[in-house]
Amino acid sequence: MRIGIIQSEPAHLDPKLSCTRLAPQIEACVAEGAEIVVLPELAGSGYLFPNLEALSGLAEPADGSGLFLNWLIQRCKEHDIAIVSGYAEVSQGTLFNSAAFLTPKGVRGNYRKLHLFDTEKELFQPGDAGVPVFEWRGAKFSILICFDWSFPEVWRMAALAGADFVAHCSNLVLPWAQTGVKGHALCNHIGVFTANRIGTESQGDTQVTFTGGSQAITPTADLLASAPRAEIWQGVFEFEPSLARNKQVTGHNHLFEDRRRDMYSL
Repeated sequence: MRIGIIQSEPAHLDPKLSCTRLAPQIEACVAEGAEIVVLPELAGSGYLFPNLEALSGLAEPADGSGLFLNWLIQRCKEHDIAIVSGYAEVSQGTLFNSAAFLTPKGVRGNYRKLHLFDTEKELFQPGDAGVPVFEWRGAKFSILICFDWSFPEVWRMAALAGADFVAHCSNLVLPWAQTGVKGHALCNHIGVFTANRIGTESQGDTQVTFTGGSQAITPTADLLASAPRAEIWQGVFEFEPSLARNKQVTGHNHLFEDRRRDMYSL
């Protein structure tokens, strides 16, 4: 499977302009044979919101009927690909920081961020649907969002449920994730495809600068590529799901079978 990663700079509070910016990057991934493309967290709206009203005005239902997700679905149809993208979700008046799995047939899956970061807690509700596993063209994957990287439990949940790789949609502002996720890849023997964003956003007294450094990591924690810290970038990488399914470390050691479940859970 060929997996694309897009490192973009969303237009702050302007999904239409964000779509315009994403279009050539998606086309570049398609030109390199991408079958599934991973986009950053909140890839249409940007990250900072002045208030709940502004966020509510940009949030979309998970059925794909909103401006941003519908536009991405059209790109899936046009290019016969899948896309995983972060977006602001509204469900019966509740707001979630989510990521959708989109195909030419529409929305195939949805993930709601479990671990909210900093002031996200003032705007979003934490996810309530666990860590699902999705399938596309023979590969199984889970989605995690940004700060989820800090919690080993969700990575193990994904791996135990059969995920071959994790699509990690991110708006990273701290410098540690790009190093930390390599350990999650190795300890669970899964691929990790982190799509971060670049740029700086300001809202009132708050300013955040995103760290870029999107990357593709193999199940043995080899770094296939790492994006620049402050440039628009995209890359496409060959991933073999069968490599992630072999959890044998030595002839006597298996990553999952050797767990001491009498001493701890997960």
